[in-house]
Amino acid sequence: MVRDDSRRGWEGRSVGALAAAEGRHPFDWLLDLALAENLQTVLTAVLLNSDDEQVARLLRHPNSIVSLSDAGAHVTFLCDAGFGLHLLGHWVRDKRLMPLAQAIRKLTSGQAKLFGIVDRGVIRPGAWADLLLFDPATVGRGESVRRFDLPGGSSRLHTPSRGVHGVWVNGVRIADADGLRADSGRPGRVLREFAS
Repeated sequence: MVRDDSRRGWEGRSVGALAAAEGRHPFDWLLDLALAENLQTVLTAVLLNSDDEQVARLLRHPNSIVSLSDAGAHVTFLCDAGFGLHLLGHWVRDKRLMPLAQAIRKLTSGQAKLFGIVDRGVIRPGAWADLLLFDPATVGRGESVRRFDLPGGSSRLHTPSRGVHGVWVNGVRIADADGLRADSGRPGRVLREFAS
């Protein structure tokens, strides 16, 4: 992610390819870019899950779970918050890896059962109403963008959702198509009891 809009066309391309186009060594090219942008360029290194064939094999495994988090510890460098939306958009709709219902179970009731979270991940009388309303034709995660809304104006990466029309926690709508709702309060609660 570049800081200077005139370089926006470089986003999503490799350092090697950009340097080769200028006939330069990738490391020299990278250092010059970093200095030109006052160290504000955000680079992405694909370290894990870069082999789609192997990721697909893992996702299909009946005992796999879909999860990823560093609990927000590295918000200036990455934002993997949209992994569930990526499963629904990229792997289910675009790649047709599994039926939508199976992916939803992997994200909801499968997780709840594995971790002993009672009355979650299902829609039935007496269960907590934690719901996500989305359009299967458009659901996914958008491109990461940099926001400067942390204390002191520091930056973080944000991955916007696509195709999401609402989120309910304990039956209270906390988000709509425009994002979080200011009038929703804090309907969630810390879970401290788990079934064995």
